[in-house]
Amino acid sequence: MAIPVRSFIPVLEGEVAERFEKNARWAEAHRGSVKIPKEQVDSFNAMIKDYYQRLYGFS
Repeated sequence: MAIPVRSFIPVLEGEVAERFEKNARWAEAHRGSVKIPKEQVDSFNAMIKDYYQRLYGFS
């Protein structure tokens, strides 16, 4: 005989739900970005180029 499994999914209500919604909207509107220095990007591109040269034998 099978044992019934109850779903315990929490549901936010009232002030907590409103605060969560407000914070979620703010976070979506103020998304950040990551600034990577040009030197680091150039270094990464050089590593990729070197890898492909060794892997496939061409530039």
